[in-house]
Amino acid sequence: MTEKALEQRFVKWCQNKDIIPIKGPSMIVKGIPDRYIQLPNGGGTVYVEFKGTSYYGLQPMQEWWKKYLTAADPLRYFLIENLTELEAMFAHLEKLIAIGPEVIAYTKKLLEEK
Repeated sequence: MTEKALEQRFVKWCQNKDIIPIKGPSMIVKGIPDRYIQLPNGGGTVYVEFKGTSYYGLQPMQEWWKKYLTAADPLRYFLIENLTELEAMFAHLEKLIAIGPEVIAYTKKLLEEK
């Protein structure tokens, strides 16, 4: 499946969930992921890089962003190269949406304890 087809399927999924799939500002910031979204219900921000059946891998700045974002939160960056990975990401995102309020409450509790 091509990069474009994967990204289009992702955009459609987002639209069905009333999520705005923001296109990364690649003209301003080189290597930033293709899309990022703010999940509803306190689910947080997710970054997605699409590669599909392209012949090239991640460029150096894309590698830098991948390392930077996964260091911040390894469960929020996705490199999608095929339909199986895309479907697995959708399942992951559904879980993040479902536990969003619990994560917020837990984080707030931790901050109040400090």
